[in-house]
Amino acid sequence: MSYYFAPVLVIMLSPLVLKEKLSLKKALCIGIALLGLYLIMQNSGIGTTENHLLGIGYGLIAAGFYAVLTLVNKFIWELDGLANTLLQLGLSVAMLFPFVLFTEGFNFSLVTGNTVILMLVLGIFHGGVGFYMFFAGMRGLKGQSIAVMSYIAPLTSLLISTLVVGEKMSLQQLIGAILWIGSIWIGEAGGEKPKG
Repeated sequence: MSYYFAPVLVIMLSPLVLKEKLSLKKALCIGIALLGLYLIMQNSGIGTTENHLLGIGYGLIAAGFYAVLTLVNKFIWELDGLANTLLQLGLSVAMLFPFVLFTEGFNFSLVTGNTVILMLVLGIFHGGVGFYMFFAGMRGLKGQSIAVMSYIAPLTSLLISTLVVGEKMSLQQLIGAILWIGSIWIGEAGGEKPKG
């Protein structure tokens, strides 16, 4: 849940960084979306462990980086969606490779053909295509709109776990999902119309 605090950070920082006005409607919608997220997560079986606070801290750090990624990408105008995606993923590899090498090591004997195929599928389709669509779609939206729509990701996870995996959704989670979808729809409905 702490990771999904990123859109709140974007909305809070967009008036300062992007010079966007924060409407009362959008602020209320983000509050309702957070309430919906809270209701969904309360009943999702997430227990308290000894590393619970550490996990929350890591989630908040990741949320901070995600918020920075969203805000910084609003200033990149020279690159199209594909070039931006390649830049972002290339920087990720360059930063993570030494970390993994020094913390976990790398054993080439463990790499199989199946592992390579799965890594390519994950990197190209889930990472590459997904990020390309994200960065390309980001161009025409305000930072606050991107933030509110980012709440669709955990909602999609909830729906997939219910419809595909067969997990049961409680009434509390259903109410949370309705609040969530409703707040996103209301927050984005009736926005600014393009001129001309």
